[in-house]
Amino acid sequence: MDREFRSKVGGLYHIFLLIVGIGCVASFLQSNIWWMIGMTLITLITIHVFLNTWYRITADGILIAHCSFFPEKKIAIAEIRTIEPTIMPAWSYALSFDRLLILTETGPWMMLSPRNKKEFISLLKSFNSDIEIKKESSFI
Repeated sequence: MDREFRSKVGGLYHIFLLIVGIGCVASFLQSNIWWMIGMTLITLITIHVFLNTWYRITADGILIAHCSFFPEKKIAIAEIRTIEPTIMPAWSYALSFDRLLILTETGPWMMLSPRNKKEFISLLKSFNSDIEIKKESSFI
């Protein structure tokens, strides 16, 4: 059976959502139609990303990263070599800076931020026991 993990949401994402929401309300108070349309679209996109970012581990050993309307990323768990914590601020399918960097033989694959990292890693290791966990003590 497939298991889905929601993305952890960091404080900066909440602050961004608050600022965008305030901008949306301010645009309605100013009655500027173009500003209203723009801020409403940005708010809706931000909420959609918030509600639609998740990671799925399938029963047949595939890790799927999904982030809103962006293309899904898929990798066979057997290809994963290393998982390590990172706070790298690069763009990824993660809504928090508390991230896991997934590495394959060919290099970095993706940064993810599952809410329950310990369970997420444990499930990945049940498919591929050769995955090296760097700085494991920071997960537990």
